[in-house]
Amino acid sequence: MKTILKYILLLMLFTNCKAQNKPQKNTKMKTFDIETFNRNKNQLNEYNFLTKDSAVVEQRKRQFGYYEIIKSKNSNFQIRNDYYENGKLKSTVQDFPNDFLAGIMKEYDEKGNLIKETDYDAPYKFTWEDISKLIKDRKLDMDAYGFEVTRSFGFGTANIGKETEKPFWAITYNKSEEDMLLGVIIIDGVTGKIIKEYDEPYPSEE
Repeated sequence: MKTILKYILLLMLFTNCKAQNKPQKNTKMKTFDIETFNRNKNQLNEYNFLTKDSAVVEQRKRQFGYYEIIKSKNSNFQIRNDYYENGKLKSTVQDFPNDFLAGIMKEYDEKGNLIKETDYDAPYKFTWEDISKLIKDRKLDMDAYGFEVTRSFGFGTANIGKETEKPFWAITYNKSEEDMLLGVIIIDGVTGKIIKEYDEPYPSEE
């Protein structure tokens, strides 16, 4: 009797452990509210609004679906969501506005199944938090003209020589309004070593 009871308890423990380790299916997939969008869109097929937590949401109709940008009040990043014509989520990812993608991009099929994940942060051991500290330490104005933070495996070849197979960060900042100069800092994306610093003139306005 004791042997049987012991067996039952072990079986229950094993089953419980398996249940805890089993991935849970996400039943709260984000969808695009087509009805609300159609009711509020303007002549350009755009609808902008504020959420309860003061995030700015910009929605657009595309030829084959919908597009959405969510800008949180206290974040340097925004969320970009693409949707199929049926309103189901096609892809979601964060980005530093107009400069680079960040975090894990998730892509789904039209039935809501996750089909691909891309980790854009993985190559960059010198992280965004490290870059933020450098910006703060240098007292660079992120709201000033010309400020950008980009990252790539191949930009600036003329300025960094053969070091193009590694991930790099580049910070562009307003160095001198009087001389109309921008400063550029190229940083190794793995070690954080500053590869090169140089100046460049304001871009010409055509």
